[in-house]
Amino acid sequence: MTEDWQLDWLDVSGMVNRTDEVLAYPMVDKDPLPRWGTSRITLLGDAAHPMYPVGANGGSQAILDARVLADELADDFDGGLRRYEDKRRRDTADVIFANREMHRASTSRNPAQLASVTENYRNTTKADRRQA
Repeated sequence: MTEDWQLDWLDVSGMVNRTDEVLAYPMVDKDPLPRWGTSRITLLGDAAHPMYPVGANGGSQAILDARVLADELADDFDGGLRRYEDKRRRDTADVIFANREMHRASTSRNPAQLASVTENYRNTTKADRRQA
């Protein structure tokens, strides 16, 4: 089917054939980045850590990013961007992975298993709620 799609700038057939997994939210779930910025530039919110739209986590994580970034820049402007990233990258990666597990669990588990995954999710993301 995709062999008929001719775009001079994109090999559609090759892209589809090389795709191992198709996600329900491909535009909002990406693997954690190894870094968010360089020099005097950084990313924040969905630009830094896109995730499934579960429980408004994208918005809440952006708010936490902004708070940590503001605190770090106010404390020491020159090193603030790096410290912000160092403080937030692990927490946001934990939320991304917890969201993925919730997504998988909702379609493949019985109610008791889903309750266990939900409890694990709450524990994983508890550190972020304490920072707020």
